[in-house]
Amino acid sequence: MIPAGCLRIFGAGVSASQQRLSQIIDTYLAHNWTPPRRFAQITACAFLLTDPAAARIDVGPLAGSATALQRELGTAGPSLLLFEGSLAAVETFAGLDEGAVAEGLRDPSRLPGGGRLTQIADLTPPPAAPPVASRAAGAGTPTFAGVYSLSRQGFVGDVLGRSQGDRSLGLTTAVAPQGQDMAAFDLAGLEEGARRLATPGYVGVLFFPVAFSALASTELGPAYLQALKALPADRRNQLAAEVYDLPNQPSARALQWLSATLAPHVSYIDLRLTDADFPVTNIKAGSLSGGTLVLPDGAPELRRAVVSRWMTSRTEWKERRLLTSLSNLRTADEIRTAGVLQIPFVSGPAVSAVAATPFGGTSRPVSGLPA
Repeated sequence: MIPAGCLRIFGAGVSASQQRLSQIIDTYLAHNWTPPRRFAQITACAFLLTDPAAARIDVGPLAGSATALQRELGTAGPSLLLFEGSLAAVETFAGLDEGAVAEGLRDPSRLPGGGRLTQIADLTPPPAAPPVASRAAGAGTPTFAGVYSLSRQGFVGDVLGRSQGDRSLGLTTAVAPQGQDMAAFDLAGLEEGARRLATPGYVGVLFFPVAFSALASTELGPAYLQALKALPADRRNQLAAEVYDLPNQPSARALQWLSATLAPHVSYIDLRLTDADFPVTNIKAGSLSGGTLVLPDGAPELRRAVVSRWMTSRTEWKERRLLTSLSNLRTADEIRTAGVLQIPFVSGPAVSAVAATPFGGTSRPVSGLPA
């Protein structure tokens, strides 16, 4: 099957008339999407792309001249999007209004089924890296672990981790950073989040690590706040904090402080939990997004018992409008159990590998896991 894609200019503020806009994109494609590739106009802002010589659409020829296209449009506002899928899905995407496309960037499940959305290139110069993040520059290379929606059959985002030689640090297994590793790990994640989302291309929600104890400390807290402020405010709907290293029994006041500290910078605040008896009654309704229980390493019987115990408080989580998720899933049976229990999101080795590239925006049936 010949791959099909929809190239679309997205973003308010395009100053050119529709006729002029069509001419600009037509000229851009004539120079950059050369035979045997083909293109055809669908709407004023959308063009159908095909390439009979490739297995999928290669954005390379388009990315090189993206900045020149921006200059032609006369504004720094729009982004260059490519949606790949069946011809029917591509045509449906071309007809979506701006609001629907914006929602699809945040939540890929809102896009036409079976497709994949990519932001081809940065049409505006990325901001300089925040100075505080440079302290974590030597903390290894970024990794991604997928967050999977069982109902939508796809990855809605990624949890940021870090690889240091043959050592991997992350939050989707039972082993999390500790002690002095936490600040370097977290600040590196915040730096990567700022860099990744300042340059268009990431689809879905990006979860970056925040150690509660470090954020609350007088020594390290200011560095965290400075790094949080450096996150791109215009991509806030794709930013999530994955809070770990919580106290055994955090008070309602401590959780309110956590919400007040993080909410100005992120859209989602998720608690990484290792205690099935976490005091959910201390969470004020609507102040946080939810909790992710990380199953302990050990025998299957122990892991099942932990899930069963956690489910006893499920009603209280729902009453507070909090999502419940499971992580460190290691077998297909555990994924099936999560589905039976109507757990919306799962992660862990049985769901995805820890990879150098993101999973967000990728559709995959449960039978195809791990990715």
